[in-house]
Amino acid sequence: MQLRNKHILLACAAWTLLVIAAAAVSINASYESMLEQARVAARVAFEKDLTYRRWNALRGGVYVRVNEKNQPNPFLTVPDRDLHTVEGVTLTMINPAYMTRQAYEIQRFSAEVQNHITSLNPLRPQNLADPWEHRALLSFHSGIPEVFSHETINDQPYLRIMRPVHIEQDCLRCHAAQGYKLGAIRGGISVSVPLATHLREFRTLTAKTAAGYGLVWAIGLAALVAGGRGLGRSMDKEREARLAAEAASVAKSEFLANMSHEIRTPLNGVLGMLQLLRDPASPEEQGSFVDMAYDSGRRLLALLNDILDFSSMEAGELKLTAEPFCTRDLLTSAANVFAAACAENRLNLRVVADDSLPVTLLGDEARLRQVLFNLLANAIKFTPSGSVLVEAWVRPHGTDFGRVRLYLAITDTGIGMEDEKLGTMFERFTQADGSFTRRYQGAGLGLAIVKRLIDLMRGTITVVSETGQGTSVYLMLPLALPAPIPAAQACGVEGAKGAEARKDEPRRVLLVEDEEVSRLATKLLLERLGYDVTCAANGQEAVEAWSGRRFDVVLMDIQMPVLDGVEATHIIRAMEAQRDLPRTPIIALTAYAMPGDRERFLEAGLNEHMAKPVQLEDLKHVLRLALAGFKSPRETAPERPEGENA
Repeated sequence: MQLRNKHILLACAAWTLLVIAAAAVSINASYESMLEQARVAARVAFEKDLTYRRWNALRGGVYVRVNEKNQPNPFLTVPDRDLHTVEGVTLTMINPAYMTRQAYEIQRFSAEVQNHITSLNPLRPQNLADPWEHRALLSFHSGIPEVFSHETINDQPYLRIMRPVHIEQDCLRCHAAQGYKLGAIRGGISVSVPLATHLREFRTLTAKTAAGYGLVWAIGLAALVAGGRGLGRSMDKEREARLAAEAASVAKSEFLANMSHEIRTPLNGVLGMLQLLRDPASPEEQGSFVDMAYDSGRRLLALLNDILDFSSMEAGELKLTAEPFCTRDLLTSAANVFAAACAENRLNLRVVADDSLPVTLLGDEARLRQVLFNLLANAIKFTPSGSVLVEAWVRPHGTDFGRVRLYLAITDTGIGMEDEKLGTMFERFTQADGSFTRRYQGAGLGLAIVKRLIDLMRGTITVVSETGQGTSVYLMLPLALPAPIPAAQACGVEGAKGAEARKDEPRRVLLVEDEEVSRLATKLLLERLGYDVTCAANGQEAVEAWSGRRFDVVLMDIQMPVLDGVEATHIIRAMEAQRDLPRTPIIALTAYAMPGDRERFLEAGLNEHMAKPVQLEDLKHVLRLALAGFKSPRETAPERPEGENA
């Protein structure tokens, strides 16, 4: 304690000396500033007088009527000094020096700043220099351009400044006879500026400066004392911050351990079932092995998609689209996807769409589907028995009649959640149960992704939960209303019917894939769907195959040897234009699935994008739309208003 007090005293002493030094520097700077202001005033007066003299000299002098106040200059010896008009009026020339002296005589009684014109050899005795001016005039001949000093005149402080007056071309008319040449020093003008007012302001400023520095000194002194006494508290806070960082590191480690578990578990299921399929087994067992391997693969794919989405969101690379989508199709697909899971757990799944829900809205259907599916999957997973209810309705968006607020509510009768968990359920690297004995599996990314997607959509999410009673999740998303289009067209009904009407007709598909296993798997899927499939191993083979035969759809890989998918698409589009052929639907079937990849391929001329690994339902859906004659979203989506973020 004594050592700490000693350090505080030394710090206070150093602070005191520092403040005194700073105050002294500031006060001295104020004094110099005050003197500089006075010098500036004197220089302005000098330049003003010099300008008047030049004006007079440029005009060869000024003639005025001779009267009591304007008497001829007895020291001016030019031939035309006096003139007489035909009216009998006598005019006399006022030369620059005579005019300046008369102005100074008036100024002596009307202004505080006093001026005096003088020289070492004045013609007029009244212009004789005083001792200070005499010394200044002598210094001008030594090359000094200006002389100033702080003097006392009649017991009053003054700043005196003096500058030389040089002979200019127009001055030679009067002074050439006196032996002066161009550029010679004729004399000088001294200016005396009273400092009483400046000094009063300086003293006031000095008092304020001292008071300010005194206040700073007192505050600093108190801060030093308080800082010394609070050293222990600061150390405690540092220790708490270190513990918080360690806790965050532990949470991250738990997340990574859980992620490793969530990746290895489905991967073990896939590899385990495939190993079992290599051995003899009954058809029933083989079918069961295939189903389990397929489920494990889908689980691994979902995890991979979550990781990529979360990484893109963290990097700020995820962009939303704004395209028309059918609201009831979105809800129906959610019910269809989770119907089997609810039936397995004997849950009652209900989806209720309010009459206020428009047929179509403008937004990112894929991301909205991702939010809804994640929340619905979460509700089903944590509901052992009972029911899950999905409700949807809209309300006006204030006075903006082109937008609405879409509300979604997902309510379950599951296990619920403790209040302390609600505040962290959307955070990274956080799980409700991180132990080895936890009942519900998962990587813990779903809700974090949901929260970030809702933030990107400028929406809100509210969670109400009670342990043992269930959970309700409420979403509000501001979405735009699309331009009026037929409901059937917007929801893809006509396209589906058209495709259905032609289902018996043979459809030719060109499959372009360089990887042999992927090519075989996709080919067999297409053939089982009833398509006539032609395969190409690279873009060059695809162009040659397309040139020799018409195809209804092209499934194009992007990264391939010889010629990539984008270049092959460019060539096909050019050949279509040259031959005046309708555009063949070309769908990118690629492992490029990062944000921006789809938009990049659509800009290159492809019609749609599917990410590997391909799912049978997704493949059927995209092919049905392609055969129905869909266009690129860039050609069908209405123009999005500037600044809108649906």
